[in-house]
Amino acid sequence: MILLTVGSMFPFDRLVREMDALVGARRIGEEVVAQIGDGSYEPKHMPFHRFLSRTAFDELLAQSSMLISHAGAGTIAMALQHDKRLLVVPRLARFGEHVNDHQIATARRFEELQHVLVAYEMEQLPERLQALRGFEPRQRHASPQRLAERIGQFLATECAPRRA
Repeated sequence: MILLTVGSMFPFDRLVREMDALVGARRIGEEVVAQIGDGSYEPKHMPFHRFLSRTAFDELLAQSSMLISHAGAGTIAMALQHDKRLLVVPRLARFGEHVNDHQIATARRFEELQHVLVAYEMEQLPERLQALRGFEPRQRHASPQRLAERIGQFLATECAPRRA
């Protein structure tokens, strides 16, 4: 089963509509279950939930073989934590899906690190979905010590007393 999730902060009708069209055209062999938030588009070809409790979401996540989502850092971290293959589609400001295009940079960075696959345009979805089936995300190794050192360096530089 593929889990499509768009989060709860902003609608992402463009992605939901495209995935629904692919399911309706039978271009996706697996079942797709969608979490669509408060978007105005309601899928016609796949089961959907607007919002899910944490327990219900975790159950769907456990059942899923792949995830498709916006390029939110929280969703990416969750997929990596649960060893799920993830295809992200950045929300774009020009479509009113976010206030700016920071999700493009997030998607690029995690793609460079080989943690996710990315579809930058909706036309790429079928090909990227096919690639996702064989994709093995690179493991992410947290480095709290390195992060603490970087924060310490920043504070030492920025908070040091200034000489007149």
